Amino acid sequence: MSYRLPPLNAFRVFEAVARHGSFTKAGDELLLSQGAVSYQIKSLEKKLEITLLQRSARAVTLTEEGARLLPVVRTTLSRLQEEIAAIQAERGGGTLTIALSTYVATRWLSPRINAFLRAAPGTRIQLRHSLEAPLPGPGGGDVAICWGRGHWPGLEAELLISSPMQPFCSPDLAAELSKPADLLHMNLLREEPPHDLWDAWLDGAGLDPAAAGPGVIISDSNVRVQAAVDHQGPVMADVLVAPELESGRLVAPFQIALEGWGYYLLYEAATAERPALAAFLSWSRAAAA
Repeated sequence: MSYRLPPLNAFRVFEAVARHGSFTKAGDELLLSQGAVSYQIKSLEKKLEITLLQRSARAVTLTEEGARLLPVVRTTLSRLQEEIAAIQAERGGGTLTIALSTYVATRWLSPRINAFLRAAPGTRIQLRHSLEAPLPGPGGGDVAICWGRGHWPGLEAELLISSPMQPFCSPDLAAELSKPADLLHMNLLREEPPHDLWDAWLDGAGLDPAAAGPGVIISDSNVRVQAAVDHQGPVMADVLVAPELESGRLVAPFQIALEGWGYYLLYEAATAERPALAAFLSWSRAAAA
């Protein structure tokens, strides 16, 4: 006749109570009431026919039998978690594919990704980056970090980083600028249409965009920012040029900015509860904050 073990959750409760030495603290960790914790322990002891814990007004301590059982419970729970993570990784369930531009990958995610891996051990990361991040879905990944104004039909779009756009240039070029109109005579470093915002910024500054020169179109945002550092001309950029601003390699000659732009987390609503994706969304919100 086979012996039926008590439910796994009862052992989780026992481990938490033993670790905290408190029913209340164990309940706080497991999101259970003190009464529910007490019920689980009593049921476990009844099923096993073993007294695991000694209760007193001041503390909860292990009995001899409880102290003997606790290491086995901890090892079993740990091994179970490790094996589940390994199986998920092999089947792809523990893999998170993040689509993003090379600009966001190098300037925002790369310096922070180790913190996420520490927060979500067992998660395997796959970065899918290009000049413009592909959207989530078949072939596009589980989540994308995209620049825009929040309009992606069919996808959940959460603002991650507010990103007003404004001109930046090297300090020596800034010395030649006394008013926004002076930009019309400079070599503007532009993005490919329709993403280039120079005309919109010039119009917002009360200038005629047609009066500006053609400038130079540079598709890669990283290369465009480096061109500005190398004194090639002003660039339209955002908060991710903070390292260049802090080092003094770039400055903002004017404070006029185009509002309403930002970096968004994009994902399909149906996949938001996947453990790896849910962990990344939660971590990203905290990291951006």
